[in-house]
Amino acid sequence: MAKIEHGCLILRDAGSDDDVSDWDPVSSSWYREGSSLIFGVQTSVDGPVECEVWKSAPPAMLPANLFEVSLPCPSGWLVLHDPNDYARMQFVGFRGSVICSVMVDDPQFPSKVQILLREEGEVAS
Repeated sequence: MAKIEHGCLILRDAGSDDDVSDWDPVSSSWYREGSSLIFGVQTSVDGPVECEVWKSAPPAMLPANLFEVSLPCPSGWLVLHDPNDYARMQFVGFRGSVICSVMVDDPQFPSKVQILLREEGEVAS
């Protein structure tokens, strides 16, 4: 759990310098540019966000699918962080592209997030 600055999380390939600043949170709950994507969560003033990252289906899935997208990952490392890097996690072990599914408790202002990461071609279990 962490208080997320600016009410958004960024998931990107560790070597990516793609710019996601064109995202308009009013028109879309998420945005992707190259090997980076950004999505909205509850702002830090409203409280912390609980975030889980899985390589297989979690035992209990959250009710709303925010998005599912293929994300290029040429470095093999993914980084999840808020814009100020107060919250930051890194994941290794990917080759090529990663299918990223994001499930949330509330599509408008998620306070719980589950991120499912699997290599392209891998079947979700």
